[in-house]
Parts: sequence; C-alpha cells; structure tokens
Amino acid sequence: MPCPDFPRAFRPLAAWCWTLPTKHATHSARRGQDGATQGVVERRPLALAARRAAGYNSSVSSVTRSIQVKVLFFGRLKEVAGGAEELVELSPGSRIEELFASFVARRPEFARYRSSLVASRNQEFAAWSTPLQPGDEIAFLPPVSGG
Repeated sequence: MPCPDFPRAFRPLAAWCWTLPTKHATHSARRGQDGATQGVVERRPLALAARRAAGYNSSVSSVTRSIQVKVLFFGRLKEVAGGAEELVELSPGSRIEELFASFVARRPEFARYRSSLVASRNQEFAAWSTPLQPGDEIAFLPPVSGG
C-alpha cells in the first residue's frame, strides 16, 4: 500500500516506503486444497525510474515564457509615466520599438515624443529594432537643451 502521507502525484518518488505485490506468491506461501496460493504474498519495491519515459510532470501544461526588463524614464517622460522607472514583462524576442508601443497603448501621450527620443539598452545607445534580453535596462531619453 502506498504511503498515505504522499499525494498521488509524488508516490513514485516515495519508492522507499511503498511496494507492489507480485502476481505469484513466494515459495513460503501455502497452497490450499484447490491449489490456489494463500498466506504470504511477496512484495517488491517500486523502481524510482519506472515512469521516467512518460516525463516528469508530463501532465503539467507548458508555461508561457516571458522576459522582464527595467525601463527608465527621463525628463518629461518621467511625468507622463508617473515615475522614473518601471518593470515590464514582455514576450521573448520583443524589440525596443514594441516596448515603447506598449507604453503608447497605455498612455497615448507617449506617442508625441517618439520622433525625438533616443533609446538605450544597458547604458549604451541602441536602435529601436534591438531585441530585448531578460534583465535588460532600457532608457528612453528625450532631447536635452541647454548649454
């Protein structure tokens, strides 16, 4: 009998505490008058890798992967965004242009700054078509005036 303390999904991992009966009794079992075995039933431990071919957690649905980037805002953009920085979750392969478009979708006022902005990725100027990686720091820099 399986260990009652383990949920059904983890029982194969608990082979040290559960066993399966074999189909045939051992030589120490007694036979009744009708020839059927009675008494002792041999038990053998369940192998840990018995379900390995099926794959561990094979019944768990796949998780949509995403990447997280830190976005910094400067100048007037800081006021439009409502703060100096924001953590954003994106799908893998997203580009800086798509990141900016997501801000425009949430706050349309961003759109009027697009033509004069410069983007940077990890403190280096970057093209708008630059793909993003997990943990990137993206900054949107408006033009600076003064002398």
